[in-house]
Amino acid sequence: MIDEGIKEKKANLRNACVPLVTPGYPTNSVPYLPEDSLVILSKEMDKRCAEKIVKEVGEVKGVLKGDIRKTVGIKDSDSDSHVYELLAGCDLRCDIIQTPYGALGIYKYQREIHIEFPQVNSPKIEILEKALKDYDRPTVLDCTCGPGTLGIACLKAGVQKVVFNDIWNPAIETTLINLEANGFPVKFSGSEEELIASGDKFEVYSMDIRELANCLDEKFDICIIDTFPGVDTIEFVEAANKLGKKVVVI
Repeated sequence: MIDEGIKEKKANLRNACVPLVTPGYPTNSVPYLPEDSLVILSKEMDKRCAEKIVKEVGEVKGVLKGDIRKTVGIKDSDSDSHVYELLAGCDLRCDIIQTPYGALGIYKYQREIHIEFPQVNSPKIEILEKALKDYDRPTVLDCTCGPGTLGIACLKAGVQKVVFNDIWNPAIETTLINLEANGFPVKFSGSEEELIASGDKFEVYSMDIRELANCLDEKFDICIIDTFPGVDTIEFVEAANKLGKKVVVI
């Protein structure tokens, strides 16, 4: 980046880019990076420099242009979507999420899916575990499923049924990948109805949560709401209350 004139000569690696290691999992020490194990994100990158990095730095598999402070995806139906730009290589990475029900491998195209760094003890998984303990094989609606992490954890926990939903189409596409990757085969609906896909004990939709009640005629034991940081959840909770007995905001 210095050679290409993007960064000043006094710049260091710390302020050059955000490293997104794949597979991503918490470690107590600096990880060893094998070939094609790193996606990097920089708001100052250009295509020429990105292609040079992917070609010359064996550890880097992909380069994204974007600002880590700007959320990727869509916050709600009234908001504009935002994505990063893939300048070179491939930005698919995998996070290893530890849960009481077994480890999950959650794949994400980082240009489209909100970045969350794995933790040894995930606060979201802990909240989910506490909610599930109140029921014996509950039905669960994951209202804002993202890449499917929480809903897949529910399936691993042995719940009766999970309905995945997200208004952001790339999130639903990623959820389908992650269902397959974690041992839950997907069958596409093959119709123009709201149901996108289904499988043993799950269904997948891509709708505004406020409209979801129009096509679901069941009352779920638990409705999970996991929005982006800073998003007002009032409307989400109001909509979820029409669909479930208990709303869990994560």
